[in-house]
Amino acid sequence: MQDLLNELTLVTVTYNSAKVLPAHIASFRDTASAAMPRWIVVDNASTDATDEIAAANSDCVEMIKCKENLGFGSACNIGIKASNTRYVMVLNPDTQLSEAAIDQLLTEIKAHGAAIAGPALRPEQDTSVVKVPWLVGAVLLFDTQLMDSVGYFDEQFFLYVEDVDICKRANDAGLDVIHCRHISIPHIGGGSTVRTKAVYEFIHFHRGRSYVLYAQKHGLPDEHIELYMKKNTKRCVIALFSFGLARYRRARAKLRGARSVLNA
Repeated sequence: MQDLLNELTLVTVTYNSAKVLPAHIASFRDTASAAMPRWIVVDNASTDATDEIAAANSDCVEMIKCKENLGFGSACNIGIKASNTRYVMVLNPDTQLSEAAIDQLLTEIKAHGAAIAGPALRPEQDTSVVKVPWLVGAVLLFDTQLMDSVGYFDEQFFLYVEDVDICKRANDAGLDVIHCRHISIPHIGGGSTVRTKAVYEFIHFHRGRSYVLYAQKHGLPDEHIELYMKKNTKRCVIALFSFGLARYRRARAKLRGARSVLNA
């Protein structure tokens, strides 16, 4: 097991993640039977206690501090570039790790000769390992010997769709992306950053922006974007008449994000 972990670097991306980071670090540290692999925390200019938490756990993690919030994909790329191992696992800080799960995922990516592997993010009865078009970016394990020729995250995606894009590019290059459903690395979801009204609007702005960027990059028909705009315009109208202010703000933010690309 330790020989496998010696070939691995972990990269966790944080942004105001103090609420979840201690449990994230402890989940692996408390299950480790021997020396842990190198673990890099790339922080997107957090203003909470994330720095202090990383410093308090300097025995097992090291921090790279960004001067501004660069987004998920850009921060992942910084961690990947700083690594010097064949395998790199990028992580959200609201995931719960274990040595056994990480070891199993490494075993599977090697056995299948895959470029990217991901676990089940919630318990599943299915125990298969299947090739898939994309994986959720909360936990992605890369074989850098295969992925170096493809490249890593497209930094025009600040948030969202960067996981779909990188998996599509791997598949398009003839490389395998596998979902290991028998391996569980739980993901809380939405726990990476404290959710305020401003954060929610920021998130949905980038949902809309990334949708259009992806559609344009991969040549999806214009009808896809038109339908997306119509659906969210309709949601705005319905939300206003039904006093659904939160729904209105989400749809409006998506439209703003989409238009930031379309009107550029």
